[in-house]
Amino acid sequence: MHKPFGLAQRIFLGFALQLLLIVGIYSVAMMQSTEFMENVLVSEMLREELEMSVQELNSHEELQLPPSMKIFSNDPRLDPIPSNLARVPEGFSDFLTDESSFFYRLESGRYSYILVRDQYDFERSERIYDVVILICSLCVLAVGLFFAWWWVRRRVIKPVHDLSAQVRTIAATRTYQPLQGNFANDEVGELARICDNALKRFHEALSRERLFTADISHELRTPLTIIQTSAELLHMKGANVGEAKRNELLERILGSCQSLHDLLNIFLNLARNTSFEIQESDTVHDTLNSMVDYYHPYAKEKGLELIFEVKDTCPGFYSPVVIGTIAGNLIKNALLYTAQGYVKVTETATGFEVVDTGPGIDSENKDRIFSPHTRATDQQQGSGMGLSIVKRLCDRFGWKVELVSQRPQGACFKIVLLTGKTVARADQSR
Repeated sequence: MHKPFGLAQRIFLGFALQLLLIVGIYSVAMMQSTEFMENVLVSEMLREELEMSVQELNSHEELQLPPSMKIFSNDPRLDPIPSNLARVPEGFSDFLTDESSFFYRLESGRYSYILVRDQYDFERSERIYDVVILICSLCVLAVGLFFAWWWVRRRVIKPVHDLSAQVRTIAATRTYQPLQGNFANDEVGELARICDNALKRFHEALSRERLFTADISHELRTPLTIIQTSAELLHMKGANVGEAKRNELLERILGSCQSLHDLLNIFLNLARNTSFEIQESDTVHDTLNSMVDYYHPYAKEKGLELIFEVKDTCPGFYSPVVIGTIAGNLIKNALLYTAQGYVKVTETATGFEVVDTGPGIDSENKDRIFSPHTRATDQQQGSGMGLSIVKRLCDRFGWKVELVSQRPQGACFKIVLLTGKTVARADQSR
């Protein structure tokens, strides 16, 4: 398959054709201008020579002409005009006969004078001059092409090649890195800025897609587990399940299905960075109470005490799915990393907090604990997504999450839904 010319070859070819055209036009112009000036100078020289010769004849002086010149005339004192020169016009003429010559015809009185000048010396000089112009033109063309190739490679193609290599490298990586190098403020620089912005947006979208996948796999386990256990219980007991129990299990299944739907909407909106459309129907107290009841069997299994305390009432209604996701991740993490003691969930006037008696979080991990796929310790299993989800949800709704940890006395996570004495909800405008 025929390989097309690259950008450098196309630019160089275009420059070479332009340079060849310019050099060719210049060479032809030099030759034509030289010939024109030659004719003007020879015409003046022959006219002056012929006028002087006529004056010498009229003064009865002896004619003194160079060997390359001859005078013909109908004047009986001079050689007669040959028949082939009878039609030579007045003034300067340049005819190519068997022997190339210059002619100048002068009418003086009743006599006509024709001065003939051999062109051999002029033609030899002209040929030498043409060869010199051709050699100089070829040298100029060669130097110009060499400079053009160097300039195209260094000044035009190199920035494009560097940009292409960086874009190719960054596109193959998993994280965004700004383009390096000082690109000029020209078309290549504009292209570099466009590529850098496109790569940044691409990696941001890719990061949101990865977070969405991790969030979904992390958060859907709880409602799916509820649906599975409720369905298995209905299947095992069948007709032996009482009406009240059946309705309870069905409500749990339907509630978990609604939670799945809401969770999908929440994390899709997080991934797409779009506005939320959620149902704000529960108080903070009701949601926290439900989450404590859900995790109570797990705390009992580990021998931990899970306490729900109301220090003050947080006003307003919130999405039970959003608050439940935040509180659930904090409670689950606290139970996971606490070996003995208790986990306490406290409702406050501005939100709630979760305190545990676990090992706490050291200062090295305190700043990065909210990053995706980050865990305080490798001693426990987990995806490292829980606190990242908490942080991103709080940021998205304008809430705050604060970590207070004094290792090894445990950790305290504070969720601030309301600030100061404001009773209006922070996410009311969303």
